[in-house]
Amino acid sequence: MRTPLLFLTAVLALTNQPLSAQEKAGAESPVTIPVGKLAFVTSAGFGSSGDVFVMTDDFRSMTLAYKTRDSEFSPDGRQIIYAANDLRASGIHLYDLTQHTNTPILTPGERVDAPSISPDGKRIAFVIYHPTSSHIMTADIDGKNFKELTSGEYYNWTPSWSPDGKQLLFETTRNETPGTSGGGGHRDIYVMDADGQNQTNLTKNSYGHHPALSPDGKHIAYMDHGAIFTMNRDGSAKKNVSQGKVRDSEPAWSPDGQWIAFTRTPKDSNAMDIWIMKSDGTQQRPLTSNKDGDCSYSPSWSKE
Repeated sequence: MRTPLLFLTAVLALTNQPLSAQEKAGAESPVTIPVGKLAFVTSAGFGSSGDVFVMTDDFRSMTLAYKTRDSEFSPDGRQIIYAANDLRASGIHLYDLTQHTNTPILTPGERVDAPSISPDGKRIAFVIYHPTSSHIMTADIDGKNFKELTSGEYYNWTPSWSPDGKQLLFETTRNETPGTSGGGGHRDIYVMDADGQNQTNLTKNSYGHHPALSPDGKHIAYMDHGAIFTMNRDGSAKKNVSQGKVRDSEPAWSPDGQWIAFTRTPKDSNAMDIWIMKSDGTQQRPLTSNKDGDCSYSPSWSKE
């Protein structure tokens, strides 16, 4: 769907003002990110969909993407893929950061979520919801050649590609039991081949969420019990790097692998913010400073 030119010009004149964009994103003062571009979503309340922002250095602007709960840069950094959760649109869309247009890729009848583009830009992985389960699927970037990679009466979420495009990480409730279903649910981080074969558990007896492979493919960042952990690609050498005494989630690696962006929810607070830290957990600092229940989440660091 293309936005009318006159409306587009008027909106861009507003959204490209640094002060108003920072206020919208909840930042009290500019904070510079060390490398690349960072995208994130800001909404009025946890669980609701919001606007996509893009930050470069200390400047951030609101995009014209439909409201969503998730976003991710394309491999070349020129587009953002996301699942629209808006009165105006649904399904998976690509937002062009230069043309400021939204292009629908996939609009199935079922709810879809958490799309991710393969490193070569030819495939997408995403979540599709069924009445009592959700599963990881892949399709061509034009929305053709669907393939469902997981099955069973449980939930699978947050697929992310390995840098070589040969594997997918995801989280799953397949090992949950009545004794582990509290506190957000028992989830494990799995890895599988891009065709769904060789599904392997990396975090047995864990509460693993939002896995992401480092740019060199050697380490995985993920959430476990309210903190950001890292581990080797084979699941060994698990380490709590954020030491979260609050709730840290949704890690995203910088393109040089030196930093991790993540979502932090302070204790006894209904607001969420984007933070960054070195990959060893040092130099933690906020990029947003939300109040009154506003929430920033779903960080994505451009690979370019």
